[in-house]
Amino acid sequence: MKMYTEEMANSFHAIVPPQGFQVDLYDNSQFITIMVNPNDLVDISEERGQEIIRYIMDVKEALEKHGAIVLIVREELVQE
Repeated sequence: MKMYTEEMANSFHAIVPPQGFQVDLYDNSQFITIMVNPNDLVDISEERGQEIIRYIMDVKEALEKHGAIVLIVREELVQE
């Protein structure tokens, strides 16, 4: 059974992300994972960081409002 509903999708898509930033959502049946690319968090200004955090929290709250359990994760940053 999927947790991600049409109402959640509509709420998610109604939130405008900061320019050039996106998250991926994964439905794990019992919870939804918001996946953040760690490269999007490297060498950003404090203002940009606050915009990104605000966006992620808005997405989390929108999903929770419709009954989702939400986990926010990022992959390990690999140094090149």
